[in-house]
Amino acid sequence: MLFLTRFCDWINNQVARLTASVLFLMLIFSACAIFFRYVMGNAINWAEDVILPAFVWVALLGTTVAFRVKGHIRVDSFVNLFSDYVQKQVNRLIYVTIIAFSAYLTIQGCKVVLATRSMPWGILQLPPTYFYVAFPISFFLIFLYGIDDFLKTFRELDINSKHSS
Repeated sequence: MLFLTRFCDWINNQVARLTASVLFLMLIFSACAIFFRYVMGNAINWAEDVILPAFVWVALLGTTVAFRVKGHIRVDSFVNLFSDYVQKQVNRLIYVTIIAFSAYLTIQGCKVVLATRSMPWGILQLPPTYFYVAFPISFFLIFLYGIDDFLKTFRELDINSKHSS
């Protein structure tokens, strides 16, 4: 189980670096597109075909990074009213729900990618697969991270029981 945690952490670090790099490139490319449009008076016609997919990738990969580091919004004031045992069970139920939902979205995302692979989009006439593929990849990562988090709840239980005996 520790291998899975280390593997997920490594993947998340790589995804965070990739996301930061794509965001930086989007900033540079957007600045160039604005410069050409308003200063040079000659717009880069295909700029949207690059910036929009990059935005989708940054948003979805950023979501996976936030999920891994628990940087997302979580309302747990109601759950905190219960005992530690009940809180653990509720957390397990939440992780099972996340795992199931992200598995479903991964499968549905793959179906969308396959269905749109031959459709031309935008000025460059590339298939929208280039940004639709971000959905199944991101939700697969959330699925993987959810499994690791779910398994951690059992590890924490084992560690706590060893310390109390």
